[in-house]
Amino acid sequence: MRFWALKITATLVLAALQAVWGSDVIFGYLPTWQLDKTEGIDLAKYTHITIAFAIPDESGQLAMDSRDTVLKEWTEKLSSSQVKVLVSLGGWTGSKHLSPIMKSKQKRAQMISDMVQWMQDFEFDGWDIDFEYPGRQGDTCHPFDAAHDTDNFLAFLQELRATLDTTFGDQQKLITLATRFQPFDGPNGPLSDVSAFADIVDYFNLMLYDFNGVWSETTGPNAPLDFEPQHGLQFSFKSSIQSWIDAGIPASKINPGLPFYGRAVTATDDMSDSMYQPLRKQVPRGDGDDIEEADISCGGPKVFSGVWKYSNLRSEGVLDAVDSASDPWVRRFDNSTYTPWLFNTETRDFISYDDPTSIAAKARHASSSGLAGVMVWPITNDYENELLNAISSSL
Repeated sequence: MRFWALKITATLVLAALQAVWGSDVIFGYLPTWQLDKTEGIDLAKYTHITIAFAIPDESGQLAMDSRDTVLKEWTEKLSSSQVKVLVSLGGWTGSKHLSPIMKSKQKRAQMISDMVQWMQDFEFDGWDIDFEYPGRQGDTCHPFDAAHDTDNFLAFLQELRATLDTTFGDQQKLITLATRFQPFDGPNGPLSDVSAFADIVDYFNLMLYDFNGVWSETTGPNAPLDFEPQHGLQFSFKSSIQSWIDAGIPASKINPGLPFYGRAVTATDDMSDSMYQPLRKQVPRGDGDDIEEADISCGGPKVFSGVWKYSNLRSEGVLDAVDSASDPWVRRFDNSTYTPWLFNTETRDFISYDDPTSIAAKARHASSSGLAGVMVWPITNDYENELLNAISSSL
């Protein structure tokens, strides 16, 4: 009797500790346009990887470039590593038709039918829905309905959950969401209660990056752990997580996002010692992979993204070590936002990014707050698994 009592007590203690300290979810996004950059990634350290993106047309039918080849190869490769495999639907440019689809029961049914068929064909573990953004403007030409998008999205997810459970067995397949830093919008902005989504969704992957950029008034952190009062957008990694918890989403279902990249903007003044300076409204070129492109969804002029992959910061002569930069770049670390940043004294380009130190701090916060784990966008931007190792050692 004593043995069984001890065993039951140990089990209860372990469950309590998991509730307090969170679990070990490392949820990674694998873009289809970066499949050639996966060599050397320690895939087995991820618990979930989602292949991005499946794109719905205006009728709700789904498509993905080289779908059959990509999904066959990667579902087999990831499953052999004991990684849960998902497919992401939507994305920044791929959300163009999602608001109209969510309004129509017929179109929702068409999209769900396609989603089920894909799962039957390729035997993956779930769907990640990246609707950017219910109830507010996403990409510039994408329609949205502030009054009804969130309710329609909830109806779609309820229908999807019911169909997946009927087809594959209750809770056998995952539904995850990629979300913005604030809860879903209603007619008057972010909602104070989105708890109805928690009954359906397994994980909420919060996109906690792109807080500041060329759209801002000054330079500032791309993904701050904490925000700096009076400087930049007054939201952060910590405050965003809390806003979702306050709106009714359990901490145990939240994976806060970690960017494996930085963004470049150009300052108008010298900023060797200050993270916040006025900026030019033209995006400079980012790393060697950055090319001028028009928005594939909405068109417009060709522009650079300004994105620097962490791997290219480490390999293209900007950082000569994890914590030091090569001339004419200078590296600083802002302790208020816990953000490393770089400044080019010749071009006045500024880059806010994440490194192993800032990534580890965020992962530790996720663990100590009882969150499910963390999310990574995208897994292909790491350098010799430096960022991934910082996460796994901190969780």
